[in-house]
Amino acid sequence: MEIEQLDLETRSKIYSQTKKILRKYQKGITTGKLTSDKFADNLLTNEYIKDILPESILNEQSFKQSYMQYIDTLINIQNKNLSESKKRKYRGLDTSDKPNISQKIELQKLLKNKGYTLSIPYKYLTLSDVEGLLKYMSTGYIDIGNERIYNYVSKDNLH
Repeated sequence: MEIEQLDLETRSKIYSQTKKILRKYQKGITTGKLTSDKFADNLLTNEYIKDILPESILNEQSFKQSYMQYIDTLINIQNKNLSESKKRKYRGLDTSDKPNISQKIELQKLLKNKGYTLSIPYKYLTLSDVEGLLKYMSTGYIDIGNERIYNYVSKDNLH
């Protein structure tokens, strides 16, 4: 089994825990001293992941391989975000990563039509968050490494 084949709730739990640990070791990751294979080996023996997934899946070579690729994806996203953050700091406030009015309206319409409620204020959503949410509500799929948006919306009880 590969990480892409897991249900969204499980992927979201794995994302949250992995991301938390990635932040802790950010310096080793950015210097290249901590690689995804070492990181994956350590994480797959950690108790938190054993609470999320059964041992049989954790021992599968295909899962270990997909988890290493997943970690690489998260590391690349984290490094890209750090780089962009530093650039923004020197350039001043940049709003190019914020959704425009029509994208917000499209999101509001889709939320209403699909019976979802946004659980965070619009002002905190980035352009990629809005694009991911639109895709998720339209297709039911969330891109690998973007699992955080799973917790940004919830189904209304009325639908």
